[in-house]
Amino acid sequence: MTHRRFSHLVLGLLLGSLSLAAPRPAAAAAPTVTFDTVDAVEINNGTNSTATFIVVTGILAGASTPTTMSFTFGTTTAIGLHCERLAMIAIAKPGKYQFAIGSNSSSAACRLILRTP
Repeated sequence: MTHRRFSHLVLGLLLGSLSLAAPRPAAAAAPTVTFDTVDAVEINNGTNSTATFIVVTGILAGASTPTTMSFTFGTTTAIGLHCERLAMIAIAKPGKYQFAIGSNSSSAACRLILRTP
C-alpha cells in the first residue's frame, strides 16, 4: 500500500509541475505605426493625469504629409523615456532610420529600424 501511495504522490507532483509549466496566454502586442521621418517628439503626463504620453510628429510610412499622433504609456515612465530617446535618434539622422511606436491598454512598444543603406 505504501508503494501505491508513493506512486500517486509522484503522479500528482508530476501533473502539478506540468500545469505550472504550461504556456500562459501572451499579452496582446501593442499595435505599432511606423514613421519614415520624425520631426518632433514630446513626452508629458497630460492634464491632471499620472499617465505618460508621447506625442510624435512625422511622416508615416507610405504617406507624404506630416501627422501628429499621441501614445499613452500608462504610469510607467521608463518605457516612455526609452521611446523618446529612439525618436530623438530618428530626428538626428533623417532617412537613416524608421521609428515604430505603439501602445494599448496592456503594453507599449517602440523600435528603431535601420533603413537599407
